[in-house]
Amino acid sequence: MKKLVLSIAAIIIMVTIVVVALVFLRVFRLPFVYVTILGANHSLTHWIGWIGALYIAFATPVYPITKRKFPPLIKSALSSHIVGNLIAVLLVSTHFAHQVTRPASSYPDLGTGIVLYATMIILVSTGFVQYSSIAKKYINQMKFLHPAFALTFYTVIVMHIIQGI
Repeated sequence: MKKLVLSIAAIIIMVTIVVVALVFLRVFRLPFVYVTILGANHSLTHWIGWIGALYIAFATPVYPITKRKFPPLIKSALSSHIVGNLIAVLLVSTHFAHQVTRPASSYPDLGTGIVLYATMIILVSTGFVQYSSIAKKYINQMKFLHPAFALTFYTVIVMHIIQGI
């Protein structure tokens, strides 16, 4: 099961890299249209970012809760945690790539966005290193760093949303 999850994770990571590269090279762009959902009017790329960030924000705590309250479900919960969050990272990365490639006339303030994206990438990296056991001698550090970056992610996402309002 672990090899299957690692294979799926590697595929999602490669797809994310390709999509981001295509957006940066302006080969692939989502249309700039505004979509209204529940009275909120945002661009399509913002909704994609919102969906990814909300998934991470709400689904991430499910794994540690399942780990403590329902130990028999831990393997399936971990697999869902990894695959689901990587798909969310794909969505957030698409949003981020569209933001940083906007024309100068409508370039956004990226202050908290860059910090949030960097935090998310470090969060994914520490989780991947921990799960794959790539650096076995650093596993104890990863067990500390991964949740620490999760808390940092939550703090920065709140600030990013406040800045956007």
